[in-house]
Amino acid sequence: MDFNLDTKGTRDSDMSYETSLGQPGDLGFLDYKNMLDSSNIGYVLLDMNETVLEVNRTLLKMTQTLREETIGAHLSDIYKSKQYEALRSINLKMRQNKRQYQFEYFIRQFGEDEDSKIPVLFSISFNRDSQGRPVSENVMITNISEQKRTQEELRQAYSAITHSRDKINAEKNKLETILFGIGDCVTIFDPDGKLLLSNPKGKEIRGDRQQPLLPLDSGKKTELTLSVNSDKHHYQAQIKAIYDSHNCVCAFVEILKDLTDQVRLEEQEKELFRIRRQMKRVALESHMIGKSRAMQQVFDLILRCAEVDSTVLITGETGVGKELAAHSIHKQSGRKDKPFVAINCGALPDNLLESELFGYVKGAFTGAVSDRRGMFREAEGGTIFLDEIGDLSGSLQVKLLRVLQEKELRPLGCDRTYPANVRVLAATNRNLKQMVDSGMFRNDLYYRLAVIPLSIPSLNERQEDIPILLEHMILKHRRHGRKSPRSFNKATHQVLLNYQWPGNIRELENCVEYSLAMARGDQITPDDLPLIITDYTPDHMPVATGERRSPLMTIPDKGSDTASTTTQTISKMEKQSIIYALQQNDYNRTRAAETLGISRSTIIRKIKKYDLNDTDK
Repeated sequence: MDFNLDTKGTRDSDMSYETSLGQPGDLGFLDYKNMLDSSNIGYVLLDMNETVLEVNRTLLKMTQTLREETIGAHLSDIYKSKQYEALRSINLKMRQNKRQYQFEYFIRQFGEDEDSKIPVLFSISFNRDSQGRPVSENVMITNISEQKRTQEELRQAYSAITHSRDKINAEKNKLETILFGIGDCVTIFDPDGKLLLSNPKGKEIRGDRQQPLLPLDSGKKTELTLSVNSDKHHYQAQIKAIYDSHNCVCAFVEILKDLTDQVRLEEQEKELFRIRRQMKRVALESHMIGKSRAMQQVFDLILRCAEVDSTVLITGETGVGKELAAHSIHKQSGRKDKPFVAINCGALPDNLLESELFGYVKGAFTGAVSDRRGMFREAEGGTIFLDEIGDLSGSLQVKLLRVLQEKELRPLGCDRTYPANVRVLAATNRNLKQMVDSGMFRNDLYYRLAVIPLSIPSLNERQEDIPILLEHMILKHRRHGRKSPRSFNKATHQVLLNYQWPGNIRELENCVEYSLAMARGDQITPDDLPLIITDYTPDHMPVATGERRSPLMTIPDKGSDTASTTTQTISKMEKQSIIYALQQNDYNRTRAAETLGISRSTIIRKIKKYDLNDTDK
């Protein structure tokens, strides 16, 4: 006998039991064989080693084989190797699950061609001893050719009837709609909206509702919320029309697909996302200090910037914390485990800056005695922060634009390019848009950098943050091991709030550090503050050029008694401001210029003007 392994279908029986038919030769066993013969059911008894112990006449007739050829044969001798392995895997699965199995096969008789197949139903169970151990296997094979033939005849008859009568055809469509389960809930209405039929799930969901939930017209999918068994459920609803043989609408099907689990999962994901963002917000606010509305908006934008990989242009006055904002974006982003590399584009000459950014190979220029990867490649997978981006020369602007566009770079003196998987954050205290209008900065590079603009407010725009910033900085700079002030008194607070803070956070921190060093009491008084702050008056205003002057660069009111001494007053105040800024920044001209809110070239010119070279150490 030969079995074709193209199964019609396989299913586990819900029954889990053991059978005991006795042994070959027992009276009960013979009666069982005769009963199966009379029922036209084939029977095979196998031992646990898959050797045939017994067969009945029906099976021999079904397979057109002789008893002598079958008894004592092993299954591997009867089946082809591929067929044997397939049946053996089913048998092993059944032994592991300890279940009775039923499945349909097509068997081919010996001597017949490939098309001569008989549909049969296999039923397999075990015989067990008194201790429950399997000792043999019963295989019953039922020829279901007649059932299949009858089923096909009914199908053909039904098809013939439906082709001849439109009404039966419409009913067939209704039945097919339900049988194939279009959606979780299927309800059928006639063209007038009368309820015709609803599947069990539909009855459970609709309850006593007799009317359609949607207008009876084919349309787009709509989401509905219904109360089912006192629980709120979400459904995707849609109306589909059913047409008869004349292409006329004979009914409508209302389909409801249950989305409750999906909606709840989405809500949980949103809640998880909210919690994660809140945790990031707490971490961010511990890194950047600020309770003002302006800073809260900055924190929101930083978190949003961290969730994407776009280029960010950070703008703001000198000392507002642009690099701190760049660090925060990196630490909250998906690149946080990769390098963060920062470089000040205004601190290096063009040729040195290019080699630092893009790297070079040995021999690229005089002094290049070895290869250098460059900062872009050092930051691979992470973030590079380009501070003072407005100071880039025209040639470097072109090269940076190519890196941003092509996502690749070429080191100096190299004949190959390297991928640049780096997120670029740029910062400047200059107005790049005005520089674009005046032709000092490339328009295309500006828009590549300013995909997301982030503006950090000056300290004057967030004065309500000054008290908490002072508290934070006192804790940061207090000297342990000796008695140090713990707070500023009320008068000192007022002085600090009235001051314009041209150096912003950097100047505020320098002020706190200076005051802690000068103070001798439990509180910091106005006498402990730097003179540049205590001598400030509200009349001190920025000059018209847009550069912020030191508060000591006083501009007297027109018509005042001091108008005749305006030049002398400004010069004296200006000189004092420069000396103080140089002292506060260890005579570093660049940092002193930043503190004063002027350019480096301006402070150099002023140093020469007031003959301060002896102090510029």
